Amino acid sequence: MNAQRPPKPLTRPATPKDVTATWLTKALQSSGVIPPDVEVASLRHEPLGGGTGVFGVLARLVVDYTETTTTAPTRMVLKIPTAAPENKNVALALGIYVRETYFFNELAARTPVPSVRCLYADMDIAAGEFVLIIDEVAHLTVGDQLNGATVPQLERTLKEIAKWHAAWWEHSDLDTFDWLPTNDSPIQLAVVPGIMRGAMPVIEADWIPRLGEEAVALGRDVADKFEEIMARSSAAARTLCHGDVRLENVFFNADASDIMFIDFQMLVKGTPAQDVQYLFGSSMDPEVWDKEGMRLLELYHNELVAQGVTNYSWDTFWSEFQLQCLWAMVAPASTVGGFDMGDDKGKQLAERWMTRGWYLPIAANARQAL
Repeated sequence: MNAQRPPKPLTRPATPKDVTATWLTKALQSSGVIPPDVEVASLRHEPLGGGTGVFGVLARLVVDYTETTTTAPTRMVLKIPTAAPENKNVALALGIYVRETYFFNELAARTPVPSVRCLYADMDIAAGEFVLIIDEVAHLTVGDQLNGATVPQLERTLKEIAKWHAAWWEHSDLDTFDWLPTNDSPIQLAVVPGIMRGAMPVIEADWIPRLGEEAVALGRDVADKFEEIMARSSAAARTLCHGDVRLENVFFNADASDIMFIDFQMLVKGTPAQDVQYLFGSSMDPEVWDKEGMRLLELYHNELVAQGVTNYSWDTFWSEFQLQCLWAMVAPASTVGGFDMGDDKGKQLAERWMTRGWYLPIAANARQAL
């Protein structure tokens, strides 16, 4: 059936305006979203959110077709690489665009959590080009990472990622994916420690009043030992991790009984504690951790066991969670120490992430894991 589809477009858009009706027709026909006798009659580009992220540019495409009876989607989301040179260079070096393309092409159907539908994906990494078109998630609302996760949102997300982790637990296929890194893969080692160390002068100059000396001192020690932390984290890798589980990448209905995941650019073979810690460090306010944190960790671990993972003790999970608290300090550090965070919302988000992500290692006594 695929052999009968028209070929992909020969080009990839560098900006949303490069997506024309003709280009989109070829893209959607080549992926089977519309048949060869249906074309895009017109489309409108709309900004989506702030329009820019750390590694990508987003736009909504509103589409009319020549055949009004088609069931093809009329609202979709375009994702292309960021135009910020430093951010794009890091994304290309880390294989971020490759990981998301492979997830949709090879792994989405094998991963038992609700994920957004991919309509078209193409890349030429040697040329620095990548394009993704996905369904707009109109029936749900993206989580509010700026204001922080609610307890029902955290509970539902933890239950779903436990299913994800269990499905890929110690799966032999993970070692056959040459595009899937571990936390100490050569390219990670070449890039990530420098991000952490490069951020420390900014953090030491500007953030001690907001974070406290204890957190910044821990950051110094983590930066000094970052390669060792990466190696220990990688040694604990036993499953496929989403790698970027934070509220901006999860959609919910009003009571969090329905959920959908997006953004698979940071896939990694890792410890399941990596996704759990990342969710907490990015999206959980300190007062929620103080009141609910340990109960939520137990909820996740119990769900993982219920899904059939019986060789992963609570003590192992807790020690790996502490280790990941150290590893994950680099994520918010990168947003205040170098990456272009785009608009005002991006800058506010970076500040919230920093205060949450550097509070959690202290609250969880993660220095024990150094």
